[in-house]
Amino acid sequence: MDQFLNELIRRREILRPYHPHLAALGVAFLLGLTVAAFKLSTEPEALDVADRWPFPQWKPYNAGAQRDMLASASLWAEDPSKTKPVAEVKPDGPPWRFIGTFQEGQSRLAVIEIDQGKRIQRMEPGQPLPNGAIITRIEPTILTYDEDGLEKALRLFAPMKSESTAGTGKN
Repeated sequence: MDQFLNELIRRREILRPYHPHLAALGVAFLLGLTVAAFKLSTEPEALDVADRWPFPQWKPYNAGAQRDMLASASLWAEDPSKTKPVAEVKPDGPPWRFIGTFQEGQSRLAVIEIDQGKRIQRMEPGQPLPNGAIITRIEPTILTYDEDGLEKALRLFAPMKSESTAGTGKN
């Protein structure tokens, strides 16, 4: 028992500078227990679940006369005397456009755009184009066709400049 009392006295001496802190901690703990016991012992307030405000009532807006007045007004109409006639622009070249190639099995097919991009059609060598020209050869980036006895070629990409003149500004 002496050993226990000696140990308690030794620890008390170590904790002496912390007595105010330990006392404040004890008081806060006791205060918390007191508030918790008080809250548990009282009955909670009854809640009033009745609505204290009425729901808003929706009433459709009647815009009859105002709507008719605005509908008859020409707010955004242009003055017909200031309009310029629009000339119809016809595209240059044939009514079709070569847009690509692909290979299906051993044969290559050309992809042709018709009606300014509204339709796309696949074509093989020997088939007629929409303007009557006959496809003679299809290569990965070149479509060759015969139009009125003249052989013409369309390229997907512009031919590259030779590397010796590239970047020098000379053609």
